[in-house]
Formats: sequence, structure tokens, C-alpha cells
Amino acid sequence: MEDRQRSADPYHSYRWTKLSRAWRQDHPLCECCKSQGRVKSAEVVDHIVPWPVCGSQGFFDRGNLQSLCQDCNIAKGNKDKKLIQQWKSSNQEKTAGRK
Repeated sequence: MEDRQRSADPYHSYRWTKLSRAWRQDHPLCECCKSQGRVKSAEVVDHIVPWPVCGSQGFFDRGNLQSLCQDCNIAKGNKDKKLIQQWKSSNQEKTAGRK
């Protein structure tokens, strides 16, 4: 197995590189801009539901992917940070309640 496939960070894996490249080829426009009537090339592949929330199985789920331009990706990333923090807090409360 090649080193790039063994990376602990799935964003640096061969599988993600291959998937994201193919995804952008098939979905070349930013979904967010398109929904607002603008046409802008996609630059990144985004997880609709952030992968820490949906779990590692959702990381490669094509149903959880969308193409975004850099600006939309940054805006969504800021929203995702809040969502992830809320999710972590909720999980910590659930875990504390079981003890």
C-alpha cells in the first residue's frame, strides 16, 4: 500500500484526491452560486454535512458532496465550525449523562 493511502487525514488520501478530482469534473460549478443565479467555477469539494458530524463513513459518501467556489467554501466552513461545536457539546452532554 502506498504511503499516501495510509494518511490519518482522509483529505490527504489517494481515495479522496481521486474522488474530489472526479467530482469537480462532473460538477464544475459552485452549487451555492448556482442556487443564487450566479455562474462561478467550483474550486473545492465540500461535505454538505461536515464529516466530523456524519462520521468517517460519510466522508466518501457521494450523496454528501457538493462543489463550491473558494468564497462559498469559506462562508460555509465558518457555519460548519459552529455546527461541529454544537454537535460536540451535545455529544459531551449525552456522554456525561450516562455516567
